[in-house]
Amino acid sequence: MKEKILNNLPLKIASVIIAIIIWYAVTDICDPITTRTFADIPVQITNESYIAEGRKTYQVSAQYQTMAVSIRGNRSVVNKVQAEDITVTADLTQIVTMETDPVYVPVTAACAGISSENIHTQTATIPIEIEDVDSARFPISVDVGDTSPAKEYEIGSRTTDPETISISGPESLISKISSVVAKVDVSGMSESGTVKGTLVVIDKNLDEMTETQMNFLNFETGSREIDVTIELWRKQTGVQLEAEYSGTPEHGYQVTDITTTPEEITVAGSEEALSELAANGNVVTIPAELINIDGQSKDTDITVNIDELLTDEPELKITSSAETVTVHVSILPNGSKEFQLDVDQIQTKNLASNLSVLYDQTQIPVRIKASDENLEKFDTSMLIATIDLSGKAAGDFEVPVQIQLPDNYELVNGDDEATEKNEVTVTVHLREKTDTSARTSDNAN
Repeated sequence: MKEKILNNLPLKIASVIIAIIIWYAVTDICDPITTRTFADIPVQITNESYIAEGRKTYQVSAQYQTMAVSIRGNRSVVNKVQAEDITVTADLTQIVTMETDPVYVPVTAACAGISSENIHTQTATIPIEIEDVDSARFPISVDVGDTSPAKEYEIGSRTTDPETISISGPESLISKISSVVAKVDVSGMSESGTVKGTLVVIDKNLDEMTETQMNFLNFETGSREIDVTIELWRKQTGVQLEAEYSGTPEHGYQVTDITTTPEEITVAGSEEALSELAANGNVVTIPAELINIDGQSKDTDITVNIDELLTDEPELKITSSAETVTVHVSILPNGSKEFQLDVDQIQTKNLASNLSVLYDQTQIPVRIKASDENLEKFDTSMLIATIDLSGKAAGDFEVPVQIQLPDNYELVNGDDEATEKNEVTVTVHLREKTDTSARTSDNAN
């Protein structure tokens, strides 16, 4: 037996050595040593209480909140590693020294199945800002963003619970806070109720603080989610606008009419407020103090901001898209009155045979001055209105309308020159007769 073992011993030893070499070669070829780098591994801060005991807190800039980690090993092992398997920690008890600003904290990386000598972080330490802890209390407002309730409703009121909140954190961050907002989604809501709102912090540049900054703030509620109560008001369309006025026109003049543009608005309100509005004929009155015509001797247009209306109605608000209302006050000389002349009554002169006339409106105002008795019996059929279209081709024109009145009647319209000529003006659109959509005048030349 011994002879068999010792027989050709050098050859057997050489065979073993060759086999080992071949094994290493095969292993190196089939499962080589490789290095793999994982980017953006979150850095976990541990033992925060180490500095919190001294009423201190810390901040880590965004660039050091994640870190690249390299792992070295056999390809078969390294390729199985996922980013989630790796942890990077910065232990605050291991701060190098508290004498620097910022302080530096060593970081270590770990991964199951990987030895410590085969895993390395991008940098050995990270800088951390140590600051005093500060706190402040802020009211909470509500922002619904681009969301809106069902089309029949408008948000009447919004209330947060709590209404104010205390926030603590690094002194430098607390000093930047301008306001706190609860963002809510009210899409499609059709009844009042409570929804969840997410708190965001607005800095003094009116920008939202980043998630990185928010992570260093502590909210007294323990969460950034709060309850927001949304009260919905029903919309009421077709609400008429009326206007009162203050002041007195110039001597010898009178206010004859007041109109508004738009004539109707949409409001939203509580059921009680809408019931009161309905009892008032669904009319909103523009207060007299907003329409002052003192000393005026001609028509006056006054623009009123929508938000100046309903200021004494806390449970009503205007939801129309218009931001302003134009109030037109008609002011005429005493003893005069405005009549509406149908454009069909206007006779045309010298209209080209291939053209027809289109008007912007169906009636034009004509202001007549006469005795009260004559005004009472006046009718627009008693006047003759003509326009001269000599030399006019197809196009749009503002032309004078000649007005012929019976005796004892006088035309007044606020323009002395036009009044003297017995004229008012009208815009006409001359179109080829093939334009069947035009409103035509069949008056003879």
